[in-house]
Amino acid sequence: MSKKTKVISLSELSLGRLANIITSGVGYCIVAETMETTNFNLHELDMSLIMVEINSYLDANGATHTIYEELLKLILSTDNLQASVRFVCLQMLLNHNVKSLTTEIFPYPYYEKILQVISMQGRGIRYLNLKGIWIREEMMSLMFSIIKNLPYLIKLVIPYIANDDVLYHLMNHQKNILYLDISGETDITDIGIDYLCTSSVSKTLTCIDIGTLGEENIDHVDIASLLIFVQNLTTLGCYSFVGKSLQYIIDSINPTFVSKLQYIHDTCTMESTINAICKTCPDLKHLYFDSPDSNILHHLTKLRNLQHLKIYRFQCDEIIPILKTMGSQFHHLTFMKGRGIMDVIHLIKYCPNLIDLDFYMMDELTLNIAYEEDFKRLKSLEILNSPMSAIALQHLICNCHQTVRRLAVDQVPFTEEEMISILLDYNFNKLEDIWFTSASNLTMVTIELLLQLPELLSIGQLSGWNLTPDDIILLKGILKSGNSCLTLSPSNLYS
Repeated sequence: MSKKTKVISLSELSLGRLANIITSGVGYCIVAETMETTNFNLHELDMSLIMVEINSYLDANGATHTIYEELLKLILSTDNLQASVRFVCLQMLLNHNVKSLTTEIFPYPYYEKILQVISMQGRGIRYLNLKGIWIREEMMSLMFSIIKNLPYLIKLVIPYIANDDVLYHLMNHQKNILYLDISGETDITDIGIDYLCTSSVSKTLTCIDIGTLGEENIDHVDIASLLIFVQNLTTLGCYSFVGKSLQYIIDSINPTFVSKLQYIHDTCTMESTINAICKTCPDLKHLYFDSPDSNILHHLTKLRNLQHLKIYRFQCDEIIPILKTMGSQFHHLTFMKGRGIMDVIHLIKYCPNLIDLDFYMMDELTLNIAYEEDFKRLKSLEILNSPMSAIALQHLICNCHQTVRRLAVDQVPFTEEEMISILLDYNFNKLEDIWFTSASNLTMVTIELLLQLPELLSIGQLSGWNLTPDDIILLKGILKSGNSCLTLSPSNLYS
């Protein structure tokens, strides 16, 4: 039988109870303020009083910064709480001992107030995530105040916010940032990049997430400056033309340049670009190529530390020599829009350490069922929009039955009898997540067998299975009566 729902720990139960009491008290006061009254100031006093009493209670009982952080995290991420309640809780619970804050999503009228609270009360914050707060020009002065008043920042996430002025204030007031997210459509120019390159954080930064995925909205020459002057960088996040910047450095600035990059995303990679990557990035572990030129992938064999490879638009026959030479290095492989035939046999044969394997929009996948070797460590297998014969797919799934934890296939051609045979003849005792998008032949009989798997946590996409509303009602009843933690997707099916 699938896993039982765990008993909520005392700490979780207490945290939830405390958060509920706090939000209920705040919510009551807010409702009272909106009611017609002849003494509005009395209700303002009530709100101030409850904020003081709650903080006094927490202080008196020795609440640590972790408790304040967990309360804020729980309350701010609760979608069904009114924004007014969440804001008052932020105002009440944020103090100089809080080290981590994620604001989550608020309506626009709250942006200015939130920034003011963080600037005045968040001095101790080390991790700040403002994702979901869209700061307009008239509020930028508050963003500058936050940068000035939070001197201990180590991680700052401000996508779609940054501009040259933000980077100027980072240069003047920050010294310890390790992770900086300034990604998305921004107004950053070479001037802002120069501020970063000459700032104190240029010595501490290891990750800068910059630019927009697939767009060169930051010039590759400016990124080259970052690579040269921010010498501890291991990743540039979603910036998609890193190879172009490395080639520029080699060709125009320093032919002996070596970076500490461990992740690279490059688009329309040419042979000169891949050579520059191999020459300058000896520590590279993660590589994402988008539409590389033909007949250049063999250069990847020079990367002795490469473990994760993701490729979009490529020739399948170019992969085989790479697998033969360095297949044992790979832990994660993602292939998208591969042209030609991809024979999975080569992956089984040459990649014994493979943990994660994904195929998306491939022309064709094949597998010789006479081959008897298995994946030794594969934990996740995903095949979407990639045609494969039913017998080859069955052989592939059964091949990794001893290790697979996640299995996702969009088109499942198996009959009920074939699926029953797979589940009865092979041990899928480690399977945690199964996702079949379209499995029109599978019914409650298959699900009843899946329920016997001891580690199974989720089944989807049941809207593509051969199930009736009565089947779903019965299934939900079985899970509830058995206290199962199994999740069904979509959760609103026939509800």
